[in-house]
Amino acid sequence: MSTSHSSAKSHHSNSLPSTEETYLYTPVPAHPNHVSVGLYYPADRNIAMSSLGYLTLYKQLDINPHIHVERVYTDTLQQYNASQFDAIGFSFSFELDIVAILKTFQQQGIPLYQAQRGEEIPLVFAGGPTVMTNPEPFADFFDFFLIGEGEDLLDETLRLMQELKESGATRAETLLTLAQKVQGCYVPSLYEVTYTSTQGEIQAITPKKEGVPFPVRKRFQSKETMASTVASSPILTEDTIFGRTFLVEVMRGCSHRCRFCMASYAMLPTRGSNLDTITQAIESGLKHTSNIGLLGALIADHPQFGELCDFLHTQMDHNDAIQLSSAAVRVDTLTKRMAETFVRGGQRKLTVAIESGSETLRRRINKNLKQEKIFTCADTVQQAGLKGLKLYGMVGLPDETDEDIDATIQLLRALKKENPKLELVFGSSSFVPKGGTPFQWMPRQDKKRVDAKFKTLNKGLLKVAKFRPSSAKWDDFQAFISRGDRRLAPLLVRFVELGGTLGALKRAYKELKQEGVAHFPDHDWYALRERSEHEILPWDVIHLGVDKHILWKESLNPLNPRKVK
Repeated sequence: MSTSHSSAKSHHSNSLPSTEETYLYTPVPAHPNHVSVGLYYPADRNIAMSSLGYLTLYKQLDINPHIHVERVYTDTLQQYNASQFDAIGFSFSFELDIVAILKTFQQQGIPLYQAQRGEEIPLVFAGGPTVMTNPEPFADFFDFFLIGEGEDLLDETLRLMQELKESGATRAETLLTLAQKVQGCYVPSLYEVTYTSTQGEIQAITPKKEGVPFPVRKRFQSKETMASTVASSPILTEDTIFGRTFLVEVMRGCSHRCRFCMASYAMLPTRGSNLDTITQAIESGLKHTSNIGLLGALIADHPQFGELCDFLHTQMDHNDAIQLSSAAVRVDTLTKRMAETFVRGGQRKLTVAIESGSETLRRRINKNLKQEKIFTCADTVQQAGLKGLKLYGMVGLPDETDEDIDATIQLLRALKKENPKLELVFGSSSFVPKGGTPFQWMPRQDKKRVDAKFKTLNKGLLKVAKFRPSSAKWDDFQAFISRGDRRLAPLLVRFVELGGTLGALKRAYKELKQEGVAHFPDHDWYALRERSEHEILPWDVIHLGVDKHILWKESLNPLNPRKVK
């Protein structure tokens, strides 16, 4: 069923007045004795309304009669007050989101530190990729984190909160019960973290109460549940980054397990919806829009992706206005039929990830991709009529050499020579170690070395490909925070107070040091230091599904073994 914004539930009042929203489901009025939840997104509405994960969870709560839910964005904050909610949840996708989140706390009258909140303040929680891989730098700001996939986890958490609310449970009693009874609910205040010294490593992470789990295990949907359901756009509106595009999640996770990749580990096991479920969702979406977007870490890994392409061709036979967009595909899974489907759907370019032009380095990171497959992919793209090929790469990977950088340049040059009419774009980020992956122990290269490699690539790819590097400075910030621990909380507060810029970070550290309250190591200790095998890591409190000793074995390079410290 579809409803316009004007005919939806009255509590959907947060849309901007000029914006029309089409609901592809029927909201369910909340019972009088309900839990009231604000789903906050740390960006403006047009960005939030492009997030399939955020909207999927919103729909799930909106059809639950036990829950009253509101969407809140940074540009609608003034319409809300934290006191109207029992709980406030934040979507936390990037380390830098902490700037908007702490500013939201201030605007909504929420004490920054969870220890300072009284019974009148709603419980504040967060979920998303950032807090799945390492919630610790933000532990002092949140009452709890949801570790894993939110579909079942969020629903169970809020149902229990409703029961506890009815029983008159205090804030502390509620948090303890959530930690003890809900798998994937991490309550940081129920764990004590000790250090070898003010500037030293973690000595121990210890639960304070009986029944509080260690580690907290990720929650995820079973393959059977995933097969019979599909995440797809529940609301359509023009005012988004993707416009009025109906998004469909084809696959979740990635089975290839590149050693640097968070999606390959945090989102295990790899699962997909049944073909019939996907096609039914697309048919539903096509009743309201001609724009379809296929999402997933590796959409073409779906065992029936060829049949999905056939289905899309059939739809385009009946509606030549259909526009198709897709996430990146793996080089060695691209077929002529897939490329033709994308072309017919109006795509001009295809995006693939190669990480490096060096086959040796690709083996090192478990990117088992042969050189000839890349050339075959480029030929397939050009023969199908696509105008461009965007290749993603990375610099600063473990054991990378200058020869590996040169191999990337030579690969792009050879691709251009063989496919002169194909527009090539090479986008490159720099390696950021992520918790829960085999490379979580690895050091990040310093900004000077990263910038030098970007300059080498830029010079070598002139007249060959458009070079699109990431910001080495912000990658460095990401590494610093993503490898941090609880001691960074005061730094993050001062960083936000000073404006949330790179300059503000340096100034914040300097000020705290001068004030004698910089009780944490410096930037290089967090970002650039290699960890030893048995060091207790901040994110060891979380278990994403792969045991630590297995990750360590996967991190080793048999061609260039590291000494075990």
